[in-house]
Amino acid sequence: MAEMDEEIEAAPPHPQSQAQSSLLSLKDVPFLILAGGKGTRLGEMSRDKPKSMVDISGEPFIAHVLRLLQREGVTRLVVLVHHFSEQIEEYLGDGSKFSMSIAYSRDGQDNFGTGSAVEKALDMVDNDFAVMYGDTYLDISMPPLFTAFKASRLGGMMSILENNNQWAPSNVEFDEENRLVLKYDKKTPSDNMHFIDYGLSFFSKSAFMQHSKKLKKTSFDLSDIFKSMAKKKELAGFAVNKRFYDINTVENFVETRAYLSQNNLW
Repeated sequence: MAEMDEEIEAAPPHPQSQAQSSLLSLKDVPFLILAGGKGTRLGEMSRDKPKSMVDISGEPFIAHVLRLLQREGVTRLVVLVHHFSEQIEEYLGDGSKFSMSIAYSRDGQDNFGTGSAVEKALDMVDNDFAVMYGDTYLDISMPPLFTAFKASRLGGMMSILENNNQWAPSNVEFDEENRLVLKYDKKTPSDNMHFIDYGLSFFSKSAFMQHSKKLKKTSFDLSDIFKSMAKKKELAGFAVNKRFYDINTVENFVETRAYLSQNNLW
């Protein structure tokens, strides 16, 4: 990722969230954390561990993510594991040391897409749930997103960031007036795409299952669900006003470590 400004101009106030008298709590919303990545671009740092367990200042990266979620009021996690899964499970345990309840979903095979991994974990979900990547740090207020998702009455909502191809190829066409994702495509972006997927999404279980069944695939990515929902105008969008951090590459790892240090987020 090319270097970004730490703060980005705030998006316009979200009308759906303004219509709510108060923000909805995340206390009972299961967060599904995709943590099965190998982290091959991190070289020796992830040679014998999953990407989310790479050390940052004496702790695995995922510990910083969980403290962030704890700050936002999240209490229920389902961690989706695969590569060196036993390390994640041994470290996080049942979640009690983070004041959370943690369950695990194991995909059990290579090349199991992110969407398929989420689908497999839905037995642990009653209704609404969130999906987040275990290699990203999203330092934003999250209850407004869930509040907007519920107000939209749609089956899914994607958090997005306006970037106009400045830092990465834009992959989201967004109707700002109606707060709808009109199109999502990472492979063939168009000139009408000015936003990128930020990394936190919300779904209703029934809507996710409906779209996953339409795909008729045993292995599919989360992007396939996004594209299917956007095509049916069933995917809300929420524009955030702060950049994301991740550990996908060595360069990004260094940026993320610096951000955590500068903001006393250890």
